[in-house]
Amino acid sequence: MMTTTNQQTSPSGHPGQPVAKLTNVGFAIEALSQITNVEDLGAPHMAVLFGPPGYGKTQAAMFLSHPQGRNAIFVAVRMFDTTKTLAQLLALELGVATKNGWSVAQYYEAIIKRLQYLNRPLVIDEVDYIAEKSTIDFIRTIHDNTTVPIFLIGEQDLKRKLLSRHERFHDRVLVWREAVACDATDTRKLAAHHAPDLVCSPEVIEALVLKTGGVARRLYNELKALREECKKQATDTPTAAMVGRASRNAGGAR
Repeated sequence: MMTTTNQQTSPSGHPGQPVAKLTNVGFAIEALSQITNVEDLGAPHMAVLFGPPGYGKTQAAMFLSHPQGRNAIFVAVRMFDTTKTLAQLLALELGVATKNGWSVAQYYEAIIKRLQYLNRPLVIDEVDYIAEKSTIDFIRTIHDNTTVPIFLIGEQDLKRKLLSRHERFHDRVLVWREAVACDATDTRKLAAHHAPDLVCSPEVIEALVLKTGGVARRLYNELKALREECKKQATDTPTAAMVGRASRNAGGAR
């Protein structure tokens, strides 16, 4: 059973704060539940969430890493990471006391022991950076020698990259989930979370979905612009006509 002790935000300022429970957050919760409580070494306990940028995948990671979510360990791969720098990053986030000059093998042994001791899920974002490198085998080896749930997140080509370049992932990933664009329900949740002072009609919600294509990041920018526009007009009730115009006035949502 996974522990639920309180977790502090990581030193690098990565996920560790409440987020709106969008569809993709639900996907992540469901997938993590499927790979939790695996008791046999070697049994699949890895999940992958993949999809276009801006779809809220990191929002899902933020929820999973929050103490009120699933209290997972979180790391984000960097574009320059090698096997050793990734091992160092994992050791840092896990609170492993390391020594100068450690080899990758020494980092690996310490990481395995710490993961098993903490018994918390491991969420790794931006996996695209290592998906076609041998570094991904470091993650696979951790999977094979622990029973800790491992949740990988990346962009839309992540599944293809993993399966085309690393055949050993076929039987290690139990759950593949593709992120989806926000619908009206998700948009309303985002509005309640990021613009709770606004009263958004169904027409405004529909206009937001159409304007942004349901991309969570763009929705956030539009909602921010709407709040500013409503503040200028001394109203808490935006209109559909304001959508798009507000962001253009603010410099444009990206």
